[in-house]
Amino acid sequence: MIKELQRFILVANEGNLTEVAKKIFITQSALTQSMDRLEKEIGAKLFIQKGKYLELTADGKALASIGTKILDLWEKAKDPGIRKAIKPTITIGMYDNAALRLAKFVQENIPSKQTIFEFVIDSSEKLLSDLLLGVLDVTIAVINQRYSHPKEILCLKTFNEELIPVSNKIFNAPLNKIPFILFNKGSNTQEQVDAIFTRKSIKPAIYAQSTSTSFMKELAILGCGVALLPENFVHQELKQKILKKQQLPIKFKRQYGIFVQKNNYLEDKNKIIKEITKILGN
Repeated sequence: MIKELQRFILVANEGNLTEVAKKIFITQSALTQSMDRLEKEIGAKLFIQKGKYLELTADGKALASIGTKILDLWEKAKDPGIRKAIKPTITIGMYDNAALRLAKFVQENIPSKQTIFEFVIDSSEKLLSDLLLGVLDVTIAVINQRYSHPKEILCLKTFNEELIPVSNKIFNAPLNKIPFILFNKGSNTQEQVDAIFTRKSIKPAIYAQSTSTSFMKELAILGCGVALLPENFVHQELKQKILKKQQLPIKFKRQYGIFVQKNNYLEDKNKIIKEITKILGN
């Protein structure tokens, strides 16, 4: 099944059987049969045909995450050097700003003699999904406050992170007239920000929404609107007066947490978890 998994990952990334078949020098018919065998083995439909392209089903997306990890482990299993120097591996998933705050921890732990650390940066939604699938051991993610996390996932600790309203210029207009630069619609962070606006009965004027905090900051520097960003991410720009903190009548924050699977050996008393908790709590 390793060969089928390798082909599946290629198809999942490309979305087109014809193009993948050309790249790996087999016929489209042979590739189709290979995908059929994988679906039969898994016992689930992995793709839906959308015109010329294939779209992953929910099972397909799950297998893409798990399959990528399996292939990585398979490559390591074939390496005699890794087999002889085998060490436990801990994979930690983080959303972007948590990764910035934990940068020193990452640098200090990558050359660990006792444990191999792997660090993954992704959206909170993807990180929590991968934790549930067993692809990650620890996840630091923004909480989805609309839904309870699955019972298989345990939240060890929660934190609040203030989102600072910043721009290159000061906006003195009423709150509902200020152009805001916000996080992507549907993201866990934006769901929390929307809830704050709703509680204050405010419908914000939106200049732009993005998944990239760097892009949001650039728009704020250009004076396009007010971006809501973590303090540590704009500290230098505020210090150099490239950005100015807006004096608004409401405060914005998001809640995030440290998550593990239940019955995971990495519990809140674990040294690694305690160190991460201490850094994020400062």
